[in-house]
Amino acid sequence: MGVGVFLLAKFKWVLAMLKWTKFGGTLITMMVSLGAYAALYGWKFGAAVIYLIFVHEMGHVVAAKRKGIATSPAFFIPFMGAFISMKQMPRDAATEAYLAYGGPLAGLISFLPAVALYEWTGDPFWALVVFLGALINLFNLIPVSPLDGGRIVSVLSTKIWLIGLILLGIYAFMAGSPLMVIILIFGVVTWWNRAREGYRGGLLAYEKGKLTEFRKELLRWPNLLSTWELKQALMAQIETARRAQEEGGGRRLIPFLQDEEKLAREQVRLDREYAERMLTRLQEWEYEPVQYEDGDPDKPIPSHLLTEEVRRADEAIAGIDEELHRYRTYYEAPASVKWKVLAAYLALAGVLSVFMLYGHRIMELHM
Repeated sequence: MGVGVFLLAKFKWVLAMLKWTKFGGTLITMMVSLGAYAALYGWKFGAAVIYLIFVHEMGHVVAAKRKGIATSPAFFIPFMGAFISMKQMPRDAATEAYLAYGGPLAGLISFLPAVALYEWTGDPFWALVVFLGALINLFNLIPVSPLDGGRIVSVLSTKIWLIGLILLGIYAFMAGSPLMVIILIFGVVTWWNRAREGYRGGLLAYEKGKLTEFRKELLRWPNLLSTWELKQALMAQIETARRAQEEGGGRRLIPFLQDEEKLAREQVRLDREYAERMLTRLQEWEYEPVQYEDGDPDKPIPSHLLTEEVRRADEAIAGIDEELHRYRTYYEAPASVKWKVLAAYLALAGVLSVFMLYGHRIMELHM
């Protein structure tokens, strides 16, 4: 600790420079993680783990670059590994599987030199490196999102995630590892979001209809001779929706089993929400001063309020269309692609398993 404080005091300008460089965060978090591992297990072990994790993450980076997807630099977290973030979503699950596969594949390549070094020197440390490299990357192939394995098998079927969650849950219970619990929680959230996409899609489609109706009404207002009837109709819609909400009550509904009732309740909420929004905008528009081009009463300038609302509605509709398209097509893939992904996944898992057993057997011989 004393040495660390001294170095920080003497070379804090170096840390300041690293902070503002592209890979400053990677270097700083890498050094922090290296120190954490070294403090408990020694520098050799810490350096080996950091090296294995770094090469794994660089595999993701290379795969992303090959697909034209920008990523952030790697960020290390002591005793949890490292991660990179994508600056845009892959266009489909097959592309995401390609990016995910790059990590464990690079991880396999990373410890192959250790195999040769052990055969040459007989030092059991290199067997440990092989075992750790195989274990880290094999663990990442568990078919649970957000692990690499879950992202790879998503192109086959996201239903596999549930199997992976059950297996990971059993292992987390037996091992009592906080890291396993964290991954399990993330996996459950990801699986749940995927499982609820059907319900979410139905709700989005209904909201798109409300937005389209809202936009159509906005364009109709300048041609109205009177807004009295429209106001009365909107207030009646609001009151009807309010009563329906009160009758529906606030009782919780069971997902999947009561989705139809839940969807109907949400539709009533949207009916009221858009009726109130429309009434508010109508009242604001009525009090908005009319402006004319060059002061000519025959050339009224279109209402800024209505123009802005139409623009927002168009953006919202475009966003919903994009999300609905993703729900329908993201996980679709030709059968040939699925077979290739399955073969690649099983082959990599098999090779990693062999090397993990190889490293474990050698370590047992030297114990």
